[in-house]
Amino acid sequence: MGILSLRIADFRNLASVGIEPCQQGLNLFWGNNGCGKTSLLEAIHYLGVGRSFRSGNATSLIRQSTNKFLLFAQLVSESQACLPVGVERHLNGTTRLRVAEKDVSGITEVASFLPIRVINAHSHQLFEAGPAFRRKYLDWGLFYQEEAFFTCWRQFERVLKQRNAVLRDKRPSRELAVWTAELVKIGLVLDAYRRAYVETISPFIVEIAALLLPIKNLTFQYGAGWDETMDFEQALAQQFQLECRSGHTQIGPHRADLDVQIEGVPAKHILSRGQQKLLVCAMILAQGVLLTQQANRGLIYLVDDLPAELDLVGRKRLMSLLAKQGSQVFITAIDSEIVDEFHRDEPNVPIKLFHVEHGSVTNPAPVSGY
Repeated sequence: MGILSLRIADFRNLASVGIEPCQQGLNLFWGNNGCGKTSLLEAIHYLGVGRSFRSGNATSLIRQSTNKFLLFAQLVSESQACLPVGVERHLNGTTRLRVAEKDVSGITEVASFLPIRVINAHSHQLFEAGPAFRRKYLDWGLFYQEEAFFTCWRQFERVLKQRNAVLRDKRPSRELAVWTAELVKIGLVLDAYRRAYVETISPFIVEIAALLLPIKNLTFQYGAGWDETMDFEQALAQQFQLECRSGHTQIGPHRADLDVQIEGVPAKHILSRGQQKLLVCAMILAQGVLLTQQANRGLIYLVDDLPAELDLVGRKRLMSLLAKQGSQVFITAIDSEIVDEFHRDEPNVPIKLFHVEHGSVTNPAPVSGY
């Protein structure tokens, strides 16, 4: 699924913007800092995910002196079927979502149509931040790969919340036993999903990473979130006293992690910030390849400030791989020079340039010869 046309009204500093991006190729938003380039990516992300990748405060996304923003897109599927999608957010917090001209109740209905991945200055957190970032990486892929995964994940979160409440309120042990049994049951299913996904996607990541970075022996080890020398139920029993004192579940899939190593050393200890960015890109591109192969679906890639922390070789390699994905790619940069650099090596890739200035998009047109 890709974006055929996009209309934005009163989002950040974008008063009224309309674009028609190319479907399979590169779309470059270029202009000075603060002109609204990232806001364009942010609007696309909000349309498909229901939140910003920059701010947790949705009301701050509404343009000053207005009371709502509106995002509308015509999506086109792999079979060329069109699907209108819109979201309207008001200052009072009310949100209206529409898919195919019908109101829908939750963003998951929109997200299921529009797989979106972001690559930006914070992407290195996949390695340097806590395990939650790496769990989200796995769960994002599973949401689109496995139809039953989201129900499983949501059920686990509900059971975990109930069990924590029993522990916190020091309720009778028989009630704790009921929720512990449920946690083990659904937790093992969730664990199996994640474990299988790591096994499936790892070869794809290794292959793509080799095209971006001079690294060898890249490995991925999934950690379940408990001592795997014993089963989940036994591990919970061992934690019983500590959990009763702390009032929350100490181990389980909510503590799972993905250990990324190069020649047996954590990747974050070896790679520079720019190299980390390229490895994250390899991991995200691998999700796109897997999704295309297994579900015949393409991703939308949002790459904010692509040149940042990358040398000329790294930029060209990344742009080449993005272009070969057969997916829709949106990139921001201060100037259009990166297109000229890339075009010398890849003259046949479809590219469309959008000059962004003071919250307006000017001269939106495909570049002749690209």
